[in-house]
Amino acid sequence: MAIPRFEGFELRDLTAADVDTAVALGLAQGWRDRRRFYEFVLRTSTCQPLTGVVDGRLVATGLATVNGPVGWLGAIVVDPEYRRRGFGRAMTEELCRRLRAAGCATLSLESTDAGRPMYEGMGFRLMTHYHQLQADHLAERPVEPSGTRARRLESADLPAVLELDRLATAEDRSVPLGVLAEDEGWVLEDAPGGRGAPLRGFLLPAERAYGAIVAPRFEDGLYLLDLHRHVVPAEAHVRAGIPDEHGAAWRELQARGWQETWQAPRMLRGPEVAWRPEWIWGQINSAMG
Repeated sequence: MAIPRFEGFELRDLTAADVDTAVALGLAQGWRDRRRFYEFVLRTSTCQPLTGVVDGRLVATGLATVNGPVGWLGAIVVDPEYRRRGFGRAMTEELCRRLRAAGCATLSLESTDAGRPMYEGMGFRLMTHYHQLQADHLAERPVEPSGTRARRLESADLPAVLELDRLATAEDRSVPLGVLAEDEGWVLEDAPGGRGAPLRGFLLPAERAYGAIVAPRFEDGLYLLDLHRHVVPAEAHVRAGIPDEHGAAWRELQARGWQETWQAPRMLRGPEVAWRPEWIWGQINSAMG
């Protein structure tokens, strides 16, 4: 596929050889170390990471992720020296083009305050906000809600996990969730358990303290967040990602001592998404939902 050029700005696929430079670009602008993020992206076949290059120098990054009918854009970073030249918009347009070509009817992203005017000018509109809350490790394993059992995810659980996720997000996230499941995962099911027991929720820990967590029942979601806090290392913390529509969870977590560290608008271009935001307790990351 031919990749267009914009005023000397060449867009090309990001490879493992670019990771060190991409990480340094983000660190120089106050972002966290994204090495594990890029390693995850390069393992995920539905991700299309891009770099922007000027005279052989990597000056921008971006990511498109194909989740069936919904495509996500994220990790768009431009070196300050090369801003206000249209490179951020060029990167965004190419990511949108790729997602449309892959059959994504709806395009989605989480915006920074600085980026929101550009996205609005490109036809994106506000859908909701994600509230990121943070809490530290729990030394003792939490007690499961009455009538439930939590256990480690097995390969036989994955179809039920993916179906629950599809109902919650209205997306096909089978590929990235499958990659996360290769490393670690937990399911919550009706007691006494055993294969075939109804799935009530799942936790798939991700990089940078995130975790994909879906649970239709309120008490189950709170439990899975506490389980995430328990399974991380003692010096670590975890993040919850709560949409506006799930305000009861946002208030309950704050009452339990979770600290809101960040919030960002989720913006859409294209048809509305028939999702269930009140089932969502955590995200893969802010670039992929």
